Amino acid sequence: MSRNCLSFNLRKTERIITRHYDSYLAPTGITAVQLPILAIVATLEAPSARVITKELGIDRSTLSRNLAVLERDGLINLGASSGPKPGVISLTPKGRETLRRAQPRWREAHDAVEKVITGGNFAAVLQTLKQLRRQARAFAEDEEA
Repeated sequence: MSRNCLSFNLRKTERIITRHYDSYLAPTGITAVQLPILAIVATLEAPSARVITKELGIDRSTLSRNLAVLERDGLINLGASSGPKPGVISLTPKGRETLRRAQPRWREAHDAVEKVITGGNFAAVLQTLKQLRRQARAFAEDEEA
């Protein structure tokens, strides 16, 4: 079953790729999951948790766990909340510096993956993944209807 299961194969591949990026990012103290969270917070200037979950395609519990770690490590500020959702999310100066230090390490990790994956046809792999994501999203929406 696992050889032919799309879910199993995607998850297995994702774990391998994530470990690769995590190894490059380790000296910065953040993970491959946390880096795009910091980048979105920096780019969108205090986005809501809902915006981040939608933008990254992650669930609220994954975001909440990572926001707690990022706050604990002094990389973000979570403003006061009016309920179970986090309040305004903003980068601290330490968060901005960590993001600045992480970007070249991400680039190194990305370049290393790009060299290995599909013998130089990386753009085609990304295009296929984006197409698969669009089709999966449409499939999921049909299932909910």
